[in-house]
Amino acid sequence: MAITDNSLFSADCNQKSDDKSQHDAVDPTDSKLNDDSDNYGICPECGGALKLIATRRGLMLGCSGYPKCRYMTPFVIKQVVTIERMLEGTKCPECGYPMAVKSGRYGQFISCSNYPECHYVFKDRQSDDIPCPECGRGVLQVRKTRFNKVFWGCSNYPDCKYNLAHQPVRRKCEKCGCEVHIVRKLKNGKKLVCVLCGNRINA
Repeated sequence: MAITDNSLFSADCNQKSDDKSQHDAVDPTDSKLNDDSDNYGICPECGGALKLIATRRGLMLGCSGYPKCRYMTPFVIKQVVTIERMLEGTKCPECGYPMAVKSGRYGQFISCSNYPECHYVFKDRQSDDIPCPECGRGVLQVRKTRFNKVFWGCSNYPDCKYNLAHQPVRRKCEKCGCEVHIVRKLKNGKKLVCVLCGNRINA
């Protein structure tokens, strides 16, 4: 595992250590760790300082007491969202607060101004979108796991973790009224199976 010293993220980024073991070791009393720009918190297991570690899976926060303490957790960059303007005369369908145009990492979107108490986000659903049968707010989107396996998950993730391993099709079930079926290849041919009641019809 490659370990990146905190000096890479400070003003002393050009300074190199002559000894690799000294370079990897971090003193919790080091002033650079206590600086506001490089202070990543305290290890919950041993009380040591946390530092950034570069791994094949991306940046992680690890204990500076490694290898005695092996605590590690993903390094999450908080998304900055700003309110561009309030939409007068609008109401959130969930809490009644006014809606607002906001700007985030992926561009502009419309959501409730009462965030984080309310997580409602307006989505202009197209007619060919397949609604999530669990939360009813998101739509099913094709995705891939880190092993390149295809699945369909709710666009409202992480609030909704609903997912399907088989291709979904929008068709109303005659028995339960659910609008989502999955395509299955069975011994007696290709079938559409309702995701709620399991009713089968010919594809």
